[in-house]
Amino acid sequence: MLHKHFELNKIPFTPNPSAFFESETLNIGLVKLQTTIFSPQIALITGKIGSGKTILTTAFMDTLDPTEIKVIMTPVANPSPRSIFKNIATRAGLPPFMYGDDIKLQLINHFEEIRTQGKSVLVVLDECHTFSVDVLDQLKTFFDTKRNFSLILLGQPQITKTLRLTALLPLKQRISVFINTSTLSLKETRDYVDFRLKEAGASTSIFDEKTFPIIHQHSEGVYRMIDQLCFQALTIAYMNKCNIITTQTVESAYKNLDYDF
Repeated sequence: MLHKHFELNKIPFTPNPSAFFESETLNIGLVKLQTTIFSPQIALITGKIGSGKTILTTAFMDTLDPTEIKVIMTPVANPSPRSIFKNIATRAGLPPFMYGDDIKLQLINHFEEIRTQGKSVLVVLDECHTFSVDVLDQLKTFFDTKRNFSLILLGQPQITKTLRLTALLPLKQRISVFINTSTLSLKETRDYVDFRLKEAGASTSIFDEKTFPIIHQHSEGVYRMIDQLCFQALTIAYMNKCNIITTQTVESAYKNLDYDF
């Protein structure tokens, strides 16, 4: 087994949104998100694919007390105006009404009931870069109806271009928290690799020090790309019965990946 070959407790670099690496960007983002707890706000988290948007959001939600905050998270791509609110209602445990406007009112009333119990409501919507102008505008209207919940939107960077449209200026003006999950520096890349290895039970270094600049160059400091490259490197080393990942191993791993970073 791969992990036993490297004297680990489990296989490292596999998807794990709960593994929160304390980079400067994610720590700042976490502090910013905390403000959405105290009053109804809209927050926007943007970043490249695999840059830590889900990791940040999961880490934030893990800090919340479910007895004090009701969290409704809904990942949905290219929704229609009705389907986005139907999805939110379903995730909230409600049997959604037939029409979109009725569902919105159903949700607003449901959120109001939750608030009378002394709890707050947080709605988290992923893939918002796929939302149409109409859907985004309706989310603004939905938020304005009673402002009895906070809203976090997650998406790739192109959502910021969409929000520059005149029709969406009112929504953009209502966003009070802007977070961009930027890529990791060389030092942070090295620290992240060590973090994932220690999480898997490593007690000694497995990667040669000279590998980190190459890992950073090929991955561009993106979490998911680092994970893929390092996992591939471990696999190659395991197959070759090597205990240390060298620069040659990393280069071979990069060439073996089935798409170009």
